[in-house]
Amino acid sequence: MSGCILIMLIACSLDCAYAQGNFRKPLVWDVISVKPVAADKCGDSGGVLPLPDGVSAACVPLAFVVEVTYHLLDQDRIIGLPKWAESESQMYSIEARVSSEDASAFAKLSRDDQFRMLQQVLTDRFRMKAHMESREIAAYELVIAKGGQKLKEPEPNEPGSSSFSAASGNLKWANAPLTNLKFLLGRETGKPVIDKTGLTGKYDFTLEFAPAARAATDDTGRPSVFTALDEQLGLKLVSAKERVDVLVIDSIEQPAAN
Repeated sequence: MSGCILIMLIACSLDCAYAQGNFRKPLVWDVISVKPVAADKCGDSGGVLPLPDGVSAACVPLAFVVEVTYHLLDQDRIIGLPKWAESESQMYSIEARVSSEDASAFAKLSRDDQFRMLQQVLTDRFRMKAHMESREIAAYELVIAKGGQKLKEPEPNEPGSSSFSAASGNLKWANAPLTNLKFLLGRETGKPVIDKTGLTGKYDFTLEFAPAARAATDDTGRPSVFTALDEQLGLKLVSAKERVDVLVIDSIEQPAAN
């Protein structure tokens, strides 16, 4: 969805709410904390997590916060980030919370909408200005391999879940759709992944591969993600050119102290 369309939808939602006498104010952060953290103080921990009344990003590069906030989990779709924002030598810990009066309304938001509120932090504390535009870029299409897909049908009433470890190359799906698989593959390959499999059901599978970032030192004997997809899941990544929405960073600054 383009930025213009998103703005129009938000504006329409607000106009309709006011027209119907619903004057609920848009949610905004009540407290924001932004702290630079040296990478050697973080170890292997880090990530973005929801809180009952906010969001916490601990020991992550700013680029990752931008990816999560705009739901663009492949870096090729973010244009113009400076080196300091991409570098893993400079991490950030960010905590944003709504007021106690707004906590109940915040808890009712979807996870994506909760994370999307971090755009306020990027605007207020990093002076970030950005816009969406459509560009044709190098990508991968996820398709079914020649031998056919090898995904398993879930058991009746099986709980749905998905988990992954990007650092170790372990993905586990249980009674879950392939929706987020393309984002995880995009992070591993560094290019957007477009799902062209036509598979719309829910599946069980395990995928194990050697992450590209550890290929030089990996001694597990695991294959690359490309080979693992074919051999273990019957899926394949094919090089392509795709027109996709990208986020263009017009300007951004290192944050001022709290």
